[in-house]
Amino acid sequence: MAKKTDAREAAAPAAVRTAFTVAYGAHWLHGSTWGRTAAAVPRLVSLHGGGAATDHRRMDYLLQPLAAQGWAGSAFDFVGHGATGGSLLGSSLADRQAQAQAVADHLDLGAARPPLALIASSMGGHTACQLLDALRPRALVLFCPAAYTPVAEHQPFGPAFQQTLRTTTDFADALAWAALRRFRGRLLLVWGAQDVVIPPAVIQGYGQVATAARSVDVVQLPGAGHALHAWLQAQPVAALALQQRIAALLAAAEQD
Repeated sequence: MAKKTDAREAAAPAAVRTAFTVAYGAHWLHGSTWGRTAAAVPRLVSLHGGGAATDHRRMDYLLQPLAAQGWAGSAFDFVGHGATGGSLLGSSLADRQAQAQAVADHLDLGAARPPLALIASSMGGHTACQLLDALRPRALVLFCPAAYTPVAEHQPFGPAFQQTLRTTTDFADALAWAALRRFRGRLLLVWGAQDVVIPPAVIQGYGQVATAARSVDVVQLPGAGHALHAWLQAQPVAALALQQRIAALLAAAEQD
C-alpha cells in the first residue's frame, strides 16, 4: 500500500543547491549556496577548517535543513581544498581571510548588507572572527574554533607554521579574540568533550573573551572529538538537536 502523504509534509519547502565560482588570484574558489530557490540570497556563510580532506560540502547536513526553513546559506572551498584545488602549502591565515572576503564580496555581503550569521569550524573559526568587523553578522556559530598568535598570521602553511603552533602556549594576544571582544551579537560555541586538538586554554578562552556579546551559549558534545561534523553526521539525534538550537539562535538574532 502506498504511503499516504501528509498535507503539511507535501507543503514543506525543499532546499536546492546552486554552485558558484569566484576568481581569486590564479584560482577559482568553488562553493555552493543552499536556498529554497536557485536565486536565494544567502544569509549564512560557512567557513570550513584546515584539515587536508576537508571541504565545504561537509556542512550540507546543517545548511540544507536551515535553508529549507528560510535561512539560505553559502560555503566554499579554500585554496588547497575540495573543488577549488591548488596547494595548501604557501597559503596562510591572512590569505584565507582574503579568500573569505572575496566570496563575501561576490555574494554582496558586508557592513551595508551583513549576513545574519557566520558558521565556522576549527581554523575557520579564527577566520570568521577576523571578519566580524567587516561583515558585522548578528550571530556567530563556532565549532571547535582554533586560535593563533599574530606571528602565525602571515606564515605560509608548512613546517614553520606547524612549529609555531607546537610552541604556542599563550593565546592572550590571539587576533580572533581581539575581534571577538568587540562582537555584540549572539555567540554559540560547540565543542567535543574529547577534543585533543584544541588546547584547553583556547576552549576556555573563547567563552571568556566575548564580554560584549548579547548572549554566549556553549554546547559540549559527550563522546565527540575534534571532527565534530563527521561525528554529528553519524549521530542524527544529536545533529537534529543542534540544528534546532542553531535555528533558535538565528530566529532570536533576527529580532535583535
